[in-house]
Amino acid sequence: MANIVPLYQSMLNDLIRQIESGELPEDSKLPSEQKLGEIYHVSRITVRRALTELENKQYISKKQGQGSFVLRREDENLGVRYLNVRQIIEQTEAIAKMKLLSYQLLVNEELPDMREKLDLTSDDYMYAIENMFYADDHPVFHQKIYLPYERFPSIYHSELANNGDVIPFLIKKYNLDVQFFTHSKAGLISKKNRKLFNLNVGDPLVDVYTHGIEQRKVVYYSEATVVGNLIMYITG
Repeated sequence: MANIVPLYQSMLNDLIRQIESGELPEDSKLPSEQKLGEIYHVSRITVRRALTELENKQYISKKQGQGSFVLRREDENLGVRYLNVRQIIEQTEAIAKMKLLSYQLLVNEELPDMREKLDLTSDDYMYAIENMFYADDHPVFHQKIYLPYERFPSIYHSELANNGDVIPFLIKKYNLDVQFFTHSKAGLISKKNRKLFNLNVGDPLVDVYTHGIEQRKVVYYSEATVVGNLIMYITG
């Protein structure tokens, strides 16, 4: 039997996708309630329900007499502590940028070690996401993230490509209520990370590991490598 998505949820999902992908940029105004009803073929009550949830998720803000506007990311207050790499880079007075390197939905027994960390079977679907953070166009933080599909269904490539960080996206879209635990250790220069970062012998390098736990279950796991001056801000 096919799953039937409620009308307001279908509208909500599409508006989130547009905001996260950048189709609706920060500060842009959403169509009026009447226009949204026409676009999604739903009642005014359904529109208002979807807009209220968007506001609760900190995607939009409502301005009296003006309408609804996409919220700026710097105005978010997610209430969760995590390793905010973009913010740390900006604290070094560098320009931060993130590039999505790869995005896969693994549907078989691939990466058994990662599946074990997430308590997944060989039949469970799992996301594998790889990205790189840059400081003034220099690569400084390479990260691989693993997520269970069941907890985070329907992540779109465009949503990840447009985001500077995966964690705020997960918190907002999926109501993630999680505690993050991060530890680091000295890393070794390999052929791969030498090429990724253009490293020389003796360059400083640290590996960073993060578990995200929700209701005693690991729902987020990442492995990262940080290089250069950023190390003192990440591990200090």
